[in-house]
Amino acid sequence: MTIAGDLPGVVSDITETQDVRPDLMPTSQDLYYRWERQQWSVAALDLADDTAAWTRLRPFYRTELLNALTELEVGEVTVVETLSSLVDRAPTDDDRIYLSTQLADEGRHVRFFQTYLRQAAGISGEGLADSADYTNHFAPELRRVTRAVWAEDDRASWYRAVVYYHLITEGVLAATALRTTRQLARRLPLPALVEGLTNVTRDESRHVAFGMLAARDGVGAGYGGPVLESYLHGLDLAARVLVGPLRKQAVPAVRTALGIRAAQLRGGFDIARDRAMRQLSHIGLPEAVPEAGAVWDRALERALDAYAEHWNTPHPVRAAGALSKGEDTR
Repeated sequence: MTIAGDLPGVVSDITETQDVRPDLMPTSQDLYYRWERQQWSVAALDLADDTAAWTRLRPFYRTELLNALTELEVGEVTVVETLSSLVDRAPTDDDRIYLSTQLADEGRHVRFFQTYLRQAAGISGEGLADSADYTNHFAPELRRVTRAVWAEDDRASWYRAVVYYHLITEGVLAATALRTTRQLARRLPLPALVEGLTNVTRDESRHVAFGMLAARDGVGAGYGGPVLESYLHGLDLAARVLVGPLRKQAVPAVRTALGIRAAQLRGGFDIARDRAMRQLSHIGLPEAVPEAGAVWDRALERALDAYAEHWNTPHPVRAAGALSKGEDTR
């Protein structure tokens, strides 16, 4: 899917490998008008074919999809519950009006994921959030920084929250999950899920564009320190969510299959890392890319360690790496 511009500025598909150039980024007013033109309806999605397909899914694919959709749904619920402080303390009227549309988007995303899980997958959703890595690792920090926007009522706290909310949660975590989940849904195939995820991706592309615009403005206004500090800490948490120490990964017994599985997972990690580094450059902090890359790499290794400790077995990425070196992974 390519999202092109019918208004000044181009909003790229956040799941693709290239971002829009900073000088072509839209304004918050542009993003509002784009929102008017890009409406969609959860109720209009026809789930019949997907519902039938779910009964035929192999256990591996069923587990993969449930893990991915649960993390996405939990993330959407959290952002619905936390965005209002950013709306309330927005720097300009145009920002406030645009962010109000984003709040509506997030509510629609929650409705989509909950409806799909219930009607197509036959899952009530009760209790799923408890074991989600986003719930346990990232959500507490997002809640803290968004509460601080009201409590501290200063511009620095607003920019910190934008980083956690728009750049890390949506620009790194959601972008990566939407890309990999949509690819899997196409292969199976699950047409309603593909359509719904494409709609969500279009919305998220607007959200991330706003976040990069706001963060770049913050850096230009002298808030580069708080923006970078929040970004580095957010990356540390995001790496843990992507590895998912609380989610048991299937470890194929056949060496070739293990290699393929590990490559898929490593590919997701690499997509997230690449997006994070490019975002830093786009918001005016290219000199911080080496430090951010080191933070990400260390956090990823710690998360893989945490997985092994939690499940008493190596993560598939580590297991495949050990096999390639002739090591015993038992």
